[in-house]
Amino acid sequence: MSNLKLSIITVNLNNLEGLKRTYESIVSQTFKNYEWLVIDGGSTDGSKEFIEQHQDKFSYWCSEPDKGIYNAMNKGIVRAKGEYLNFMNSGDCFACQETLEKVFKHSYTEDILYGYTTIDTINGEVFALRSMKDKLCWYELFTNTLPHQSSFIKRLLFDKIGLYDEELKVVSDSKWFATALINYGVSYKFIPQKIAIFEGGGICLTTDYSNERKKQREGVFPDYITEEDVENLISVSIIKSSKMARFIFHKLFSLAWRIDFQKRKKKLRSISSHANK
Repeated sequence: MSNLKLSIITVNLNNLEGLKRTYESIVSQTFKNYEWLVIDGGSTDGSKEFIEQHQDKFSYWCSEPDKGIYNAMNKGIVRAKGEYLNFMNSGDCFACQETLEKVFKHSYTEDILYGYTTIDTINGEVFALRSMKDKLCWYELFTNTLPHQSSFIKRLLFDKIGLYDEELKVVSDSKWFATALINYGVSYKFIPQKIAIFEGGGICLTTDYSNERKKQREGVFPDYITEEDVENLISVSIIKSSKMARFIFHKLFSLAWRIDFQKRKKKLRSISSHANK
């Protein structure tokens, strides 16, 4: 069995300057028990030439047209040999030279490890996701996810759960995380430290993916769950963790939500049953 702890997968397309930043970040890591795979989508901006010049740093690389980000990420997954996988795409960086050493100085049995991401374009502010805590709730994964730059995923999970859905162009990693955590009940551990710096911009911030969100939730979340339900649940969760003086309000609010939830669930089943007759 391989003792290789980590496979870092970098996807790039015509982002030479970003690729250079990612390169400096990875090769300067004090932790060395990793392999690095670079999947370039056939860049024409000099990225391929840069990769060729530094190919001794990569366990695998290619530069060829692909079908999108997740197709490229899947190419890396099937060739990776490390116990854990990290997706550090071009332009993104580890928080400091000791990041990986700080993470892997400990031994883990959990399937997914995750920590904080900061955003480069807004003065290093922490990417404040609801999911950045010790215990993950299913409703938080309805509209949020784990940042792939700051996550370490056991490679064997992709054999068990499957690769990223290439039909989705923006939120396939969100769907994969939700499927793994909700449908498969995989184990996880929150590491309360800054892991990565997100370059900012990119397709996820320039594309309207509301329709993809609907597809992302299919087969993971019940059809009768709405975004309003999720916001109410989150409100209840916040109230529950506040002062005891608000305890009664929490109970009443929670009860009212459950009654309304059951009514809509029953109505949906009735409509579905009638349609199948």
